[in-house]
Amino acid sequence: MSTVNASTGYTPFHLHLGRTPRMLPPLTPEGVRATREDFPADIANALDAIVSLKTDIADAHDALVASRIAQANTANTHRSEEPVFKISDFAYLSTAHRRREYLNGSNKRVAK
Repeated sequence: MSTVNASTGYTPFHLHLGRTPRMLPPLTPEGVRATREDFPADIANALDAIVSLKTDIADAHDALVASRIAQANTANTHRSEEPVFKISDFAYLSTAHRRREYLNGSNKRVAK
């Protein structure tokens, strides 16, 4: 609940509710009143909270996209070169599970 995601930099709680969780909720009436005073319930504050939440979600989305691109670049550095095939070259075609894939496929199939 309070673990920060390495890719986004946010906690799931923060992205869902727009704030960090409290350790303990207010247990006394004075604590509840103080909490209400800290977070007044007017339209301007609600709109600010919504805009802040949308901005945080957009930042998290951008961070996930950047992380995905970085991971793809890292994975592609370890790949070998793709083979180049020319006309009349021989290539091995694995047909080990071809019949099973054909039989488990959709009804719109044609035998080849």
